Amino acid sequence: MYRFRQLWKFSTLQFHKGVSEHQNVSQNVVLRGVTLKGRYNDLPNMLFFPEACDPVENWIPFFSDPANKILDYRNVHILSPRNFGTSDKHFSFDVEDLANDVVRYMYYNKITMATLAGHGFGAKVALAAGCYHPERTTGVFCIDYSPMDQRYHEAFTEFRGFIKKLSEINTKEMTKSQIEAFLKENIECVKWRSIFSDNLVKLPSGQWDWKFSLKFLNDNIQFNKADSLAFWPIKAGLFTGRTHFAFPEFSRWVHLGTNTLPMLKVCPQVRGFGHDVHSVQGDNNTLNHWIYEFKDQSFVFASRFTKFLSMYDGVHLLLKDRTEVGKEFVPSIIYSKKDPNHVYSDYSPAHYYHNWRFNNVYKNLDIQNK
Repeated sequence: MYRFRQLWKFSTLQFHKGVSEHQNVSQNVVLRGVTLKGRYNDLPNMLFFPEACDPVENWIPFFSDPANKILDYRNVHILSPRNFGTSDKHFSFDVEDLANDVVRYMYYNKITMATLAGHGFGAKVALAAGCYHPERTTGVFCIDYSPMDQRYHEAFTEFRGFIKKLSEINTKEMTKSQIEAFLKENIECVKWRSIFSDNLVKLPSGQWDWKFSLKFLNDNIQFNKADSLAFWPIKAGLFTGRTHFAFPEFSRWVHLGTNTLPMLKVCPQVRGFGHDVHSVQGDNNTLNHWIYEFKDQSFVFASRFTKFLSMYDGVHLLLKDRTEVGKEFVPSIIYSKKDPNHVYSDYSPAHYYHNWRFNNVYKNLDIQNK
C-alpha cells in the first residue's frame, strides 16, 4: 500500500464523479473510472479497460510508475466496462453495445481519437470498439487476450464457478466478516478472492453488496450465449489498424501453440509472432494473468506498451513505423506501372492531429498571419 500511495504523486489523478446506476436503455450507459494526466501538455489519450471485476485502482501503480514511462506518451483513462465498478449497469453484454459505450465516453469527454487497450475481458472491449469504430481508434493493445472462444478454457471455467458460488448467497443479509469468511472457504484462488473482497460496497442502508452486477454477470457466463464474456463473435468483423498482443509465456488464457492464430485472423495488419504478437517470459505461475502483481513482468509489459505508443500507434499503415513519418514517400499506383504515358508520383501519407474534432487547430491554420 505504501508503494501504491507513493506512485500517485507522480501524476494528476482524478476519479470520475457519479455513481453506478441501472439503465433500461443501453445507449444511456455511462462508463466511469479514473484519469491519469500525462506528464506533458496536449498528449493523446489512451482508454484502458481492466479484466472483469478487477477494480481500476489495481492498475494505477502500473500506469503511474515513472519507470514505466507510459504517462510520457499518453493521458490514461482507466475505465470499468459496463456492469463493473462505478460504470452503469445494463443486462446486455452484446459486443456492439460494449463498443458503443467506448465512443460515447469519448464524445462526452471531447476525445476525437484514442489508443484503446485492455486486459482480458477489457481487451475484448477495446478490440470491439476498434472493429466497430476504426475512425476513432489509432491503435489497439491487448494484454493476455485472444479474439476467440475461451469458454472452454480452464481459467474461464474456474471464474464461472466462482461467480456461481457468489450467486448462492445474499450479501444484504450478511455482515462483512461473514462474507469474507464465505470467500475464504469457497474461492480457492487467492487473487480472485482479493478482487471479490475489493468489490464489496456498503449501501446507505448499512447492507453489503457487490460493485459489479452479479445477476447480469452470472446470467451471461452460466449460459453459453453468443454474447458471453469469453466469446468473440464473428459479427464484430475485423480491425484493420495497428494492433499489438502481449501475454505471459505460460498464460492460462492464451495458449501459445494455437491461440495466436485468431489474432492474425481478426487483425489482418498484425505481422506475426515477434513483431506484433509477444509472449513475455516468466514462471509457470497460475497467477501470471495479473501482470501488475509481478514487478519484472510488469516492467516488460510496460516496455511493450511504450514501444507501441511511441513507434507504431497512429502511424499510417503504409509506413513501417514513426521514423518514416515525413521522410518516406509512397508511390502512386493509380495506373499500371506499364503505362508509358503516365507520370508516376509519390506522396506522403497524411497524419491528423489527435483531437481535431474538438479543436480549432486546422481552422486556425487557414487564418493568414497579419
